[in-house]
Amino acid sequence: MNRITWLFQFLVLLAGVSLTARAELGIETVTTVERLPAAHPYRLYYTDVALPHLPDGKLVIIDGRTMKVEGMVSTGSFAQTTVSPDRSEIYVATTYYTKLNRGERFEEILVYDANTLALKAEIPYPARHSQSLPYLATLRTSADGRFIYVQNASPASSIGIVDRQLEKMVTEIQTPGCFGLYPAQNALRVATLCGDGTMLTISLSADGMPIDKQKSPEFFDPTNDALFVAPAQDGDVYYFPSFMGDIVKVDVGGEVAKPTDRWSMASKNEKRQGWRPSGFQPIALHVDSGTLYAGVHSKGYEGSHKDPMQEIWIFDVKTKKRVARSKTPAAFGLAVSKGAAPRLFAYNTEHSSIIAFDGLRKLKKVAEKAGFGDTPSQLETQ
Repeated sequence: MNRITWLFQFLVLLAGVSLTARAELGIETVTTVERLPAAHPYRLYYTDVALPHLPDGKLVIIDGRTMKVEGMVSTGSFAQTTVSPDRSEIYVATTYYTKLNRGERFEEILVYDANTLALKAEIPYPARHSQSLPYLATLRTSADGRFIYVQNASPASSIGIVDRQLEKMVTEIQTPGCFGLYPAQNALRVATLCGDGTMLTISLSADGMPIDKQKSPEFFDPTNDALFVAPAQDGDVYYFPSFMGDIVKVDVGGEVAKPTDRWSMASKNEKRQGWRPSGFQPIALHVDSGTLYAGVHSKGYEGSHKDPMQEIWIFDVKTKKRVARSKTPAAFGLAVSKGAAPRLFAYNTEHSSIIAFDGLRKLKKVAEKAGFGDTPSQLETQ
């Protein structure tokens, strides 16, 4: 037998063995869906717009005690995310294109089960939700979870009202010159921040239709001291940081939004040194203790409001006094867990990292981990 004949017979034999082995493999079927570990106050929802490859946005669920990833859901391009008030569902307003990054644009509100991460619903939505970095004020819900509020920008600004029960958008409310979603807690209302220094409050009927629109008097200077769009919330009250370092307290529970207080975070000398808030989520509030955390940087200038934080200043909201200040690795946002033993989390978009602090008002760094994505810019807690 020559070498060529032997090699041919060997390959035929090998192919037969391979086909026999392949035929023995059964068809796999999935019979169960794994659940996330039991929910806890330190669960984190970290939204990554994935700027280097936009169609691959994602939301990563992280155990803030161990810094281990518990799960992940796909969010598509330029998605905005939020979690239902009872933390049972995750909502995603997202964009898809027929040719991945071009072609016909269409949008949906995705509804994920927060316990299994299974996709529960795909709610059709007009192709005009805000294609921005994820912010806390671009996708929200009513206090009872019945309605999902969507910030639109086409570039005209409007608010989409989506009925979660009916799984459809029930109306779109034009809000020219206003941006950001600030729902009331004790009434079916949503307010929005306006470029003329006011707030617009929209009251809704039981079926989500607008029944009243009222503008507040001017209460901030949008040219010289604008407000960040990501405030901290305590019921109907929102704490807005200003670019120059004030805290502006606004009550959105009534038919007209009412600013109720304003105070400076920095002393006169600190203002001369240029200490200002910065980042995508510059403040966080632990409601039960009345502790407000503000991320700040020094040597501020026009346009530095997105620079990384250098320190975290801690305030008592009742006395409006700073009670501590703590250095932090460079960070772009803050979030704090609820409950009697809160943990403060600071995140860094450039490194996709999270830093954890214990101690309430005497912060102590207890953990830090990077590599949770590409360009995450929003963090929510359970």
